[in-house]
Amino acid sequence: MTPASSPLSRLLSQAWADLQPFAGRFGLTWRVALLCAIVTAAAMMFKIPEASISCYLIIFLMKEDAVQNCLMGFGLILLATLVVVLMIPVINMSIDSPAMRLAIMFGVSYVFLFLSSTTPLGEQAAIVGLIVAFIMTLVTDVPIGQIGNQGLLAAWKMACMPMALMILFNLVLGIPAQTLVRNRIVRRLRASADVLEHPDACEELRELLAEGNDLSLQQMLTVKLLHLISKEKSTWLNGAVETSYRVMLASLAPAGSIAPERARALAGELRQAADDIASGEVPAPPENATDDSTAARRLSEALAALSQPDGGASPKPAPQRLLSADAFTNPDHQRYALKTSLAAIICYLIYTGIQWDGIHTALITCYVAALGTTGETVRKLTLRIVGCLIGAAMGVGALLFIMPHLTSIGGLMILVFAGTLVGAWVSSGNERISYSGVQIALAFLLTTLNGFGPSFEFSQAGDRIMGIFVGIFVIYVIFTQFWPKSVVNEVRDTLDRVSGDLKSLAGETKDRRDSDLAISMRAFGDLEHADEMLDMAYFEPRSERAPNEQLDGYRVTLEEMRSRLCGLQARA
Repeated sequence: MTPASSPLSRLLSQAWADLQPFAGRFGLTWRVALLCAIVTAAAMMFKIPEASISCYLIIFLMKEDAVQNCLMGFGLILLATLVVVLMIPVINMSIDSPAMRLAIMFGVSYVFLFLSSTTPLGEQAAIVGLIVAFIMTLVTDVPIGQIGNQGLLAAWKMACMPMALMILFNLVLGIPAQTLVRNRIVRRLRASADVLEHPDACEELRELLAEGNDLSLQQMLTVKLLHLISKEKSTWLNGAVETSYRVMLASLAPAGSIAPERARALAGELRQAADDIASGEVPAPPENATDDSTAARRLSEALAALSQPDGGASPKPAPQRLLSADAFTNPDHQRYALKTSLAAIICYLIYTGIQWDGIHTALITCYVAALGTTGETVRKLTLRIVGCLIGAAMGVGALLFIMPHLTSIGGLMILVFAGTLVGAWVSSGNERISYSGVQIALAFLLTTLNGFGPSFEFSQAGDRIMGIFVGIFVIYVIFTQFWPKSVVNEVRDTLDRVSGDLKSLAGETKDRRDSDLAISMRAFGDLEHADEMLDMAYFEPRSERAPNEQLDGYRVTLEEMRSRLCGLQARA
């Protein structure tokens, strides 16, 4: 992407590229769609309300890693159970006081949204905040004597049933963490081989470098703790994660620094090693060769390290802090929690004040659409609008042409599978468009899942879609008018960090750079993050957005830093 290209053309070309297939995408897509169909059937048979929200939790939370999905499911079930138990005395205390209910809803929401911004809980904490708010809104709808039996139990089932099914589903059909780590190593080696043969084809390698090793090492830590594979295989995979990252760094050598014949030979050795690893074997040591260049020698050394029993390294995952370092010093965390909680309360007051409970999806929108910066939030709202329109159109089409012919839950499952397959394909892609896929599926489900069987209710579907737009409007107003946080400020801070990392790398020897990859990984990750932030700047209101000339200047600076970083990696 060049600064000369227009923002719109950049966004459209990016969106088209993000929709293209890649390894593992269809696998995750059909798993999500099938699990949503199963969740729908369970909700229909056991009369669990809000089946669309239960399916939404699957679409929003389910990832490729079966182990992560199981742990997340267990964690959310425990959190939801604890919250529901604690809510019983809270509800009894606030049953006769609407003001106290609002205060409790706001306070608990604020706490969990703050935790979602400052702790590793992330999305799980935000969902618990949503569950609490949902429970408190039920207090006015359920007769007093039935609140504990119906309201709390319904909310608990709505959250825990899909999580229990997600655990069982992943135990049977999920992809183990160790397989994902192995596939990631294979992809790194093949991307490195591609760059050696075609130096200009470095986009995939750049994305892999920006990913870093933290996710893979955390996955391997879980694998070791749960004893999912033998100690020997675990040790090799753990070391191969870091060694494969060194392979990628070594392949960044400028064009011409490795003789063409030697580059082709190294690319062949990388592909052979990738094939061996993909088949579950440790690659054989490469043939001894005399390398004239530093870059070729580094690649040969890294390839040879992959054949060792420890994978060539003994890395340890970076320790995770319980709270982020700036949890109480950075006001953005508190402002995010405050603005989102305020938006949820306003939406609740709107639909209860006008007695239009059908638009209660406005409240849900607040918890799933808010992000840190104004640009991020408006981009997410834009994706939500686009996804909502597509999903609603799909749902209306289903109500008109398919639903009249459905007579059983099995037929409804097939419809849910087909509809969520489209949304899951988009949501499994890059973060730039993934939320649009979540919204496509959610709008489709909100339109088609009304009651406990095939439904033809157009009014309920319309109300729910209207609620989404109400929530979008409230979030937009609050996040653009109160403490707006410009993307440009975050880009500037990120580039300043990269500048410091470049100075640190320039002062290190080759051996030091190879042994300590943390600075390189952070720099590549920050550059990719800054690139995405610059694209989000065009979603900000004109009053807050930086001039195009300034944004283009940052983009030029970013590319210069990326070139310098690649050059430092290839330096002796």
